[in-house]
Amino acid sequence: MTESTLIESRPARYSARREEIIAAAAEVLNNQGSRGFTLALVAQKLGLHPVSLTYYFKRRRDLLAACLLAAIDRFHDLIADAEQAEGPQARLTRLIAGHIEAQRLARLGEAPALAEFSEIRMVPQPNLTQLMGAYRKMFDRLADLFATPALPWLTVRRRGLYARLLIEQLGWTASWLEHYEPGDYGRAAERLADVLIGGLAREGHGWPPLSASELAPPIIPTAEPSRERFLIAATELINEQGYHGASVDKISARLNVTKGSFYYHNTDKDDLILACFERTLDILREGQTRPRSGDGWTRLCASATSLALYQATASQGRMLRSYAFAALPPELRQPIGARFQQATSRFAAMISDGIDDGSIRPVDPPIAAQTVMAMVNSSAYLRPWLGEASAEAVEQLYVRPSLMGLFTLD
Repeated sequence: MTESTLIESRPARYSARREEIIAAAAEVLNNQGSRGFTLALVAQKLGLHPVSLTYYFKRRRDLLAACLLAAIDRFHDLIADAEQAEGPQARLTRLIAGHIEAQRLARLGEAPALAEFSEIRMVPQPNLTQLMGAYRKMFDRLADLFATPALPWLTVRRRGLYARLLIEQLGWTASWLEHYEPGDYGRAAERLADVLIGGLAREGHGWPPLSASELAPPIIPTAEPSRERFLIAATELINEQGYHGASVDKISARLNVTKGSFYYHNTDKDDLILACFERTLDILREGQTRPRSGDGWTRLCASATSLALYQATASQGRMLRSYAFAALPPELRQPIGARFQQATSRFAAMISDGIDDGSIRPVDPPIAAQTVMAMVNSSAYLRPWLGEASAEAVEQLYVRPSLMGLFTLD
């Protein structure tokens, strides 16, 4: 090899190694969350010493940002492909198919994993400013997929809401596609698109009159924090900073109490975090089981609306968001994961009941149930578009289109 060839090959080797590091980082981020993301874990995955990564990324935050920027670039490619389709329904179908195909290739080891965006705001500055600028450009382009003169009611605000929902739905697929064989991913994509576009109601069944349930009673302030207040404070911190960011010191500081008071009410941090997940799952169960009358469609609408309103408007500790699960210690994941599956199965049972009684059209109940779970989880992000997120706005602009189809104006 000549000297000139050697010089030319160095950038190629550098780029290849850098992409390899970013691919490994995406897997660590998806499995550990941003707070559990370290150079050491990425290096371990590659069989390298952590110091060797600093040649490519000097700081943890640099690699974290690069990982998410790579995901944004790949999303741009998926959106560009979807833009070739005619009309918003076809564009949405094509985007879903492309995203799930990317996950199929990743599972087969033929492409790197797509980093999830759920904790993007937890990237430290100064990287966050650049990252959020790139994310907003991608987000706006995603929202424009829904633009069409044929549906003038799809305003800029509605398109932004739909883009927010779509990011959540696509990210949520990682939690349930693992139960499918790679060969079935294409069919799963078709059924997901069918639910989001066509909705769940059978023809002739509009949005039913509802009375949303009041979930989780308000907390009465006391001089000494109760167990419930510790649960709320920990839930807020996990949602803001992830599992690793919700330390005993921070939880105690949020309630303005000593660590001694913390340990008086809680055995340790893991005990409290586990209780936070149990509280979330209890609220989910309450919201799902309280509607007892009506057909399957009516009960599904009442349940989903109550839970979405709680997640969007509750002032005293919303339910834990989905990304908190990724950062749980491995020993806690199995029991919590089993209970989340039970919650999803309850939605699937309502959908199956509706298909049987004729109020819900024939859809894939397990996949449809996952879309409802994703919608409820993402309701916590609505304030940028809905201001104070009034109950009426959440129901009309978010829950209804999620259940009746994104292109149905009821």
